[in-house]
This record gives sequence, structure tokens and C-alpha cells, in this order.
Amino acid sequence: MPPRESSRSPRRDILMDRQARTLIETAIARHGGERWSMIQAIDLPVISLSGMLPWLKGNGRTFGLPRLIRLEPLRARAVFVDYPRPGEQGIYQAGRVALGDAEPVEQRASFSGIRKWRRWSALDALYFFGYALTHYHALPWSLREAEPLAVSRSGQSGAAHALTVRFPPTLHTHSAVQTIHFAVDGLIVRHDYVAEIISSWARGAHVWRAYVEVRGFPIATHRRVLARIGRQALPIIALDARLGAPALTLR
Repeated sequence: MPPRESSRSPRRDILMDRQARTLIETAIARHGGERWSMIQAIDLPVISLSGMLPWLKGNGRTFGLPRLIRLEPLRARAVFVDYPRPGEQGIYQAGRVALGDAEPVEQRASFSGIRKWRRWSALDALYFFGYALTHYHALPWSLREAEPLAVSRSGQSGAAHALTVRFPPTLHTHSAVQTIHFAVDGLIVRHDYVAEIISSWARGAHVWRAYVEVRGFPIATHRRVLARIGRQALPIIALDARLGAPALTLR
């Protein structure tokens, strides 16, 4: 029996790829351009964390908040200052985590099976927020390494266009397939994904808010994740994170 032909034509793939690349380059230019490679660190003071997910996972009970998070997005590294207690620190780097002077350990495997349903320890929270924040602040540049799957009009959260991509399996992030929504000028306004280490039902519409311009780089200081069905965001706040005025160090 002959193999079934793909419903996607080479011409359509070329057009979609061209549209995707245009969206990505427009977004990169809007978010600071190639100067991103000069970023040494982004300091994010932590003001508050609320919502259904942090409450269920033990925020304020089994883990707390750092005073400040220092991101090194080029190295996929995050340092949680005064975490899990004042005077201590946690370090996330490329999927490995450590508290204080302990040896870094792989943590993702500990979220498999029934262990997904447990409350988080300080190490669990360090892994989740570490990989999430390092990836958020590598966007839109990391989109160059992703496989474009679809380009469409958005109309969600004030966005004009949406790009769905598949990230490489080596990347520590919420899910391989994600959709990024852009304003007309290329600013990221929303980010859809499935937080797989929580559950396959943990589908979020992550709205990027309260941008602050720091040395030519727009940085979102209010991140709100709403529960989502398809592309429809629901009035259910899964997570709400508020950050203080960011500081940025260039090489």
C-alpha cells in the first residue's frame, strides 16, 4: 500500500517558514535585538506570588520566595537570593539545581508519575521557577532554534499574530509545543503552553504585563497565567507573579 501523501505542500511550508522567520526577527528587534548576547545578568526583585497553582504546591508552607532572582539567560542560569532562607541561595542551571553548597542534581525526573501531585519542596520550586524564568527571558531569541509549526492571526490578549513552535527536547521548558502571541510591533503579550511537570491538564495562557524598558530591553514585571481551553483563556488565575524594578548588567 503506497504511503499517504502529506496534506501540506512544500510551497505552503516555505510560505509558513518565511512568515515565522519574519515574526521572529520582528520580535527580536522589538525586544532589544542582537544586544541580547551582551546581557550578563538581569536582577528581578520578587514582590509577590499568588494563584491556585502556588497555593496548591505549598507556597508559604513547604517553600517560600527569594528576595531577588538573578538571571543569566545566555547560560540558562538563575540564582535565587535569600532562598530558601535569608543569607542562603539556590542555583538553577540548565536543568540542574542546588541549594547552598550542595552538589547540583537533576530534578525533572522527580516529577514523574504520582509524584506530580505532591507539594513542592524548596528544590522542586527552584527547578520549576528556574527553568521557567530562564526560558521566558531567552524569548524571543530562542525561537530561532525552534521548529515553526503554524502562523496565524491571534486576537488574543491584544495580540495580532501567533506563532506555534516545537522546541528541541534538550531544552528545559514547560512543553515542547508552545504558542507565542505578538503585538503588531513584535512585543510578546501572551504565551500558551502545557506545564507538563504538573499535569497534562495544566494548560496555561500566560499574559506578559507591565513592561519596563531597561537599557533598551523591555522586561515584563507582572506575569499572570490563566487556565486555558484551546485558545480560550478562562477567568481562573493559575499563577500571578509581581516583580519589582529590574536591573540589567551588560558585558
